[in-house]
Amino acid sequence: MVWNKDLDRAGFVVLNAIRALNIIVFLDIIASCVVMEVKINMKNGYFFFMAVTHAVMALLSIALIITELPLFRGYINKNWPAFGDEAGFIVLGAIMMILGVAVLGNLNMEEMSQKSLGLAFWRIVISAGILAMVMSVMNVLATFIFSHRNPRVSARQVRAEGAQAKNNAVSRSDSQRSQLLSIKRIDSSNSYTPPPYQPSKQQRFTQRISRFLPVNPSGFSKKEDGAANGDGSAHLQPPMNDAASSIYSRPDGITRPQDAYDPTAVHPLMRNGASQIWPSFRSLGRREFPPHLRIVAPLTANSVKSVLIFFAPIIIPRLINSYRSLRASIATSPPPRPIPEGAHRALNVLFASIAFFLILSLPFNPHAPEPNVFTLTRSRINTPHDVIFNRLARLRPGDMLTEADLLLKSKLTSLFARKVYLTYGPDSLTSCQFCTIDNMYSYLLYYLPFNVLLPHLIHLSVLGVATSSPIAGPECSRWRNKFTLAGLALAAFDIYIVSTFDVLHTASAAVRAGQTPPSGFYYGITLMRPLALTVFDVSCAALIYLSSTNRFFFKPPNPADQLDQAVSAALRMLNGANGKLHAASVTRNAVVRDKNLKQRDDVYWQTMVAVENPTRSPGERAGPVQGGTAVVDNIWEEPEVAQAMSRAMAGQGGVDLAQLGTNAHEFVRGVTQGLD
Repeated sequence: MVWNKDLDRAGFVVLNAIRALNIIVFLDIIASCVVMEVKINMKNGYFFFMAVTHAVMALLSIALIITELPLFRGYINKNWPAFGDEAGFIVLGAIMMILGVAVLGNLNMEEMSQKSLGLAFWRIVISAGILAMVMSVMNVLATFIFSHRNPRVSARQVRAEGAQAKNNAVSRSDSQRSQLLSIKRIDSSNSYTPPPYQPSKQQRFTQRISRFLPVNPSGFSKKEDGAANGDGSAHLQPPMNDAASSIYSRPDGITRPQDAYDPTAVHPLMRNGASQIWPSFRSLGRREFPPHLRIVAPLTANSVKSVLIFFAPIIIPRLINSYRSLRASIATSPPPRPIPEGAHRALNVLFASIAFFLILSLPFNPHAPEPNVFTLTRSRINTPHDVIFNRLARLRPGDMLTEADLLLKSKLTSLFARKVYLTYGPDSLTSCQFCTIDNMYSYLLYYLPFNVLLPHLIHLSVLGVATSSPIAGPECSRWRNKFTLAGLALAAFDIYIVSTFDVLHTASAAVRAGQTPPSGFYYGITLMRPLALTVFDVSCAALIYLSSTNRFFFKPPNPADQLDQAVSAALRMLNGANGKLHAASVTRNAVVRDKNLKQRDDVYWQTMVAVENPTRSPGERAGPVQGGTAVVDNIWEEPEVAQAMSRAMAGQGGVDLAQLGTNAHEFVRGVTQGLD
């Protein structure tokens, strides 16, 4: 499309809104992958490959979230140009379409149905697939709508720079064109290539000897091989074949160092005697290697093969045993159970921590750091001091610098100050009272407490609450030591990165040469730190959920725990029996004290005595009359009961009367024991 300033202004808002939606969609895909990972059917032996597929989809979504954030742009532009600043969103849209189709395709399986997943989890999965497909189409359309051909401006540049994308694109194209013309001019002027210098046989012999002798072996050479010096030594000069018309020809008055080209010159270590050797070796011990002595071992296929040959017999059997033990533990684990109440509280705590750190990791949150002045003003590392802040003033309201800008202007006066600013941010450069401009560690000591240690202390406190036994129960307290050690390791790694990172040494060659603006390490690490804590808490929540529901990491109880459970069950039964006996005692006391209840109780027992008394006949007293109804006569005299008793007494029906009598005697003796 033809460039339109109003369209770029609208595109800046629309594309950043699409960026936020993309991040939400990828988070939804990650959540759906976790749900499908947990609900996967493990009865089939190929569930491992399905689990790997879901894990790869989640990791790919995390990587795409990083490409959507303004982090590691130099690395992404160099190694992943399809997601770089000069690319559109077509590749991103294609990957989102593939992920959406893959997520929805899993719903065809029985274990991923609405009945198996539950309505809430099923909605997460289907929303991830539908949103991914919709946002895929929106990203492709946004690429064609907001990108321009003349000048060449991509949709990502419009999203990052808005209406300024055209001016920056023109400046970039002009600088690239001038650099290309200068390279062509140099190549055209250097059309002559001198032939290589071939020393004579005697000169080659002299070069070999000069490597081992501590004196100048010039006496071995003939005088006609070079011009004689004042001390009688002859320096051999190779013939010069440089072209006078080349831009690399020597101007008048500039001579070459004699030792740099003399094949018979003595090595600098040997020139002043043996006393110069040890300081040089001491300097090597301090890692002060000259450029020609630095050796970098390349990573070749043979070296990788050698490492694999050495470690494969150790690693492969361990991996096979781990896989077999995992399958055995899954096969012998009990069926899944609902989330216990303690684990539910721990998951709520971790969810609040995840939401908090995720908000802090977004670049548009209220507490996000402001991009550095080099990125805002498109300035290079070697741009003059006044030029940077003149450009910055044009970006401020009223074309006036703020008080913070003026304070930063007074401090950002040297290359070291710019390094401190890019590494530790503006607050460390302008607010530190004990820092010195030549000591980088003083700024590190000011930066660490509130920017590194405080977030990790808060994070470790959250982990302590989420794994405490009184709050989260034994299902979560088993992970307390592991989570704490992992959190401390993450904090130590963060401190190591901050203390050893050199923003200028690790920058690209274009940044060091002053061709592209430098990126601020402070800005990236401030957003990456809460994102890393978010991923850490998500992993902890997943482990707690899987272990508390007996899906993975099932730990059978030890004998001491089993004994405690048996004792607890017995105590509960005794407490229940004691309660029932107490209730029966209270009920009997109330019946005895009440006249009506006592009369009804007497009638009941008289009836039971009359029914079970075999000596009474129907002609005798029919029993008391209560409410006009006579008591039921003797049941033992009925013909059916008499026949059944006769068969039982004869030993028919499988009834052992002798054993029955013995059991009754033992029961009576046990009940009446201690009553004498």
